[in-house]
Amino acid sequence: MRFKILLLILLYPGAILAQEQVKIPASIYAFDYVSGHETVTIQTGTEAFEEVRLSRANIVGPMAAVTAGGMVRIHSKPVNVEGKVTHPVLSTTALPAGIKRALIVLFPDPKNTKEPYRSLVVDHDLKNFPLGVYRLINLSPHPVRGSIARDFVEAKPGGIANLEPKGEPGAIVPVRFEFFDKDRWNLLTETRAAIRKDRRWLTCIYADPATGRMNIRSIPDRTAIPAAAPVATD
Repeated sequence: MRFKILLLILLYPGAILAQEQVKIPASIYAFDYVSGHETVTIQTGTEAFEEVRLSRANIVGPMAAVTAGGMVRIHSKPVNVEGKVTHPVLSTTALPAGIKRALIVLFPDPKNTKEPYRSLVVDHDLKNFPLGVYRLINLSPHPVRGSIARDFVEAKPGGIANLEPKGEPGAIVPVRFEFFDKDRWNLLTETRAAIRKDRRWLTCIYADPATGRMNIRSIPDRTAIPAAAPVATD
């Protein structure tokens, strides 16, 4: 059996690649921009690409993104090289096993001149990331914790956690986030917010690369939820 598979790959590599291509609903959020690449493209068909204007204020999408071999790629706008149009790759990342809908978070990667964006793929399915939930991503070097109303969550550096406040929709509740540094918990932000069940939030906690100061950015997710399951491409 293995010999037959190897023979097929050697004789028909394009056919094998086509079999591996699958479409998945994908949305994109840019934590920051790479200069000159504020607009990117994502492959949506065998020869089709959709242009995406990145945003730091909103999550864009979803698009029916083509994946191959369990990888998802973000491309630059098309360029003409010796009379042939190409879409250079700006970022490549592996999809988590079993993921049905993806939220791709892009970060500039100044050390990588070949692929200047680094990607983090978050499960965007409602079962994993329900309405009313704050999806907390700790991008900082410190442990963090947050509370909304009486609900509480912690995340280690690089960790991801869901914070789902309970209560009546519209109720105004206290919000508090802290980070652990110098042997104690330090206040990051304290405010009040309304309980909502009609949307979800992507919440990033990070250290400013210039000042080292801790910050928090919470983006309301207003993207539509695709009803169709991923399907194989032609």
